Amino acid sequence: MKVLKKIVLTAVCLFLIISASASAYYLSVTHGVVLDNNKFLQTNRTIVVFDENDEAVCQVNSTQKQKSVKISEIPIHVQNAFIVAEDKNFYHHNGLDYKGIVRAVIKNIQTRTFKQGASTISQQLVKNTQLSNEKTINRKLKEIKLTQQLEKKYTKSEILEMYLNTIYFGHTCYGIADASDFYFNKEPGTLTIAEAATLAAIIRSPNNYSPFVNPQACLSIRNSVLKQMVENGKITILEKETAEKEALPTEMRSNKNYGCYLEATLKEMQSLPLYSPYQIGKEFRIFTNLDQAAQNYVETLTTDADHSGKSILICDNQTGGIRAWYTTEGDLRRQPGSTIKPLVAYAPAIEENLISPCTPILDEKTDFNGYSPSNYNEQYLGWVSAREALSQSLNIPAVRILNELGVETGVKYLENLKLPVLSEDINLSLALGGMTKGFTLRELVGAYTAFARGGTQIQPAFIRKIESDDGTVLYENKSEETRVFSPDTAYLINTILHEATVNGTAKKLKTLPYYLCAKTGTCGSEAGNTDAWSIAYTTQHTIGIWMGNADNSRITVSGGGLPSHYAMLVLKNLYKNTSPTAFEDDPSIVHCQIDKASYEQDHLIRLATPQQPSQYIFTDIFRANNIPTEFSHVFDSPCCEASISLNEKNVSIKVLQTQYYEYSIKRENKGKSVEIFCGKLNSEFIDQNVKQGEIYTYTVQPFFTDDKGEKVYGTASTLPSVYIQERKKAPPHNWWER
Repeated sequence: MKVLKKIVLTAVCLFLIISASASAYYLSVTHGVVLDNNKFLQTNRTIVVFDENDEAVCQVNSTQKQKSVKISEIPIHVQNAFIVAEDKNFYHHNGLDYKGIVRAVIKNIQTRTFKQGASTISQQLVKNTQLSNEKTINRKLKEIKLTQQLEKKYTKSEILEMYLNTIYFGHTCYGIADASDFYFNKEPGTLTIAEAATLAAIIRSPNNYSPFVNPQACLSIRNSVLKQMVENGKITILEKETAEKEALPTEMRSNKNYGCYLEATLKEMQSLPLYSPYQIGKEFRIFTNLDQAAQNYVETLTTDADHSGKSILICDNQTGGIRAWYTTEGDLRRQPGSTIKPLVAYAPAIEENLISPCTPILDEKTDFNGYSPSNYNEQYLGWVSAREALSQSLNIPAVRILNELGVETGVKYLENLKLPVLSEDINLSLALGGMTKGFTLRELVGAYTAFARGGTQIQPAFIRKIESDDGTVLYENKSEETRVFSPDTAYLINTILHEATVNGTAKKLKTLPYYLCAKTGTCGSEAGNTDAWSIAYTTQHTIGIWMGNADNSRITVSGGGLPSHYAMLVLKNLYKNTSPTAFEDDPSIVHCQIDKASYEQDHLIRLATPQQPSQYIFTDIFRANNIPTEFSHVFDSPCCEASISLNEKNVSIKVLQTQYYEYSIKRENKGKSVEIFCGKLNSEFIDQNVKQGEIYTYTVQPFFTDDKGEKVYGTASTLPSVYIQERKKAPPHNWWER
């Protein structure tokens, strides 16, 4: 019993000590922390955007309406949407949710992080207007004290009014008046239940839940808010069902210059670690990579055949700067189709020394353990080179290569290229772009810069730097580079994708008078196409074209059609007064002379011998550490297989391997040898100049004529001797009469 009392007493003492220490620490940290009423007022935040030449192109006021709305002007269903979404006990606490704080503390201890935080509407208002965005215990303690001061000084209605007039809604919209105008072109007083729930959904993550960024996520969260409103008795089930049928806004309103580019720039700014919408100063400056002439061109680019949405991106390969960006559908993730082939299969396989451009690959209908892809129009070419397979964008060879390479290895290279792959997408269909979500045009263009830059990728970016109003540099893009492929791998891929612009799927680009590379891609089914891509690049720029519709409705074009035509027009405009610098030769690339006979007959890459006739040689390029080492024996030591047969009148000699050799056939009879044939042979030679009752021996010797005109003889083959039997005389026709 005494032991128990000691334990209890010790526990009480520890509790009192901890409580006293915590109280002392709280008082120390929050000493002098006082609510600043002026910070609840809207601030006119101004963003000035500059182009690549530091010329100001537009100015954005983040509180364009400069209007605060009285709580009496905000319908009750709008107020309730935010309350049930953010703080359903708003009217029943003193600003702090103590149960939520305890849950957050326990969660943070378990995860050893400081990510969880119980935030009521009052706490959010204090955090957004009074404090920095850092996640520390000290800031949280200051937040608690200021929230208590807030609740003592203002009524709940006043707190809610200030909250709704200062909360950030994305797209540089602050406050419900600005958001109502931007998203719905109306005043807050006329918002419907569905619109109110949409705005309440957006503020949870403005960069992710905007209907213009991720409509599916926005719709899901909006409907969740509507469900919560029913559960909390704020609307009826009928009102909820009616609201769920209301469509989200689809067209973003913008009267600013270069709306697409500006919107993407602001989105990029908001994704930077330094950015907090509540911490920016009254004015700051964004310096972009915008090329005004290029942007004006892509915004007006169209043809009579254009009947779908499209996106166009121009990237500077040296800096990664996005020179122009235009889209009618938004920055969507779409299946990449065949544009993924060099990224996941061909370049990784070259890097891993699995293939070279001339590697023979069998293009025929194949079942890969239950996966049976098809070529376009079910056309198969048999044995083709890797170069032809990629430039013609054949499907079966791409799957074969990825199967040999290993899907996991291909995915590793995609991840190095900053191309995210879901676990459920790690299978052979990845070779053809079969994915759940796919990639954005910006991500694909970024991946292709690895080829244009000799194997080193650079991330495309809109922003060069950001400065505060006093000239302090807040952010500077350091153009992060990632080595993904060796320079010689990039060089070999470039030669293949250049071939695609000459004789392959991107041949609409062949009229341009300089060296460039391109890859096309098309996604669809028998019902029609949904996505069409063309990625083209020079040493200086990578151009990305995507055509399709956000709702996945069918289009009538393929990647090699209108998208490649647009890529050609963009490049033509981009280099109208100049030409891009040429790709440099890679000194480590080795040119090898390959035996055409082994290549065509056995589908093997063997080196030609020194004396081999040039008509049976072709030259191809290889990485220095992956050159062929085996020499062909076709012209090193010519030999043949021959057989002999005879009938009553003549001797037949059949010879294999007649394609590359000429033949000398000698006949020996009665100790005398005579050459009876010399030249090309169509598999069979018939000797009719034989006599009955005599024995003949034949010798067959292959030879070829080298480039000097000299005959090079191979091994002679002596065939078994044959005896020509005498024909028996036929008896007289009337032999029976004798």
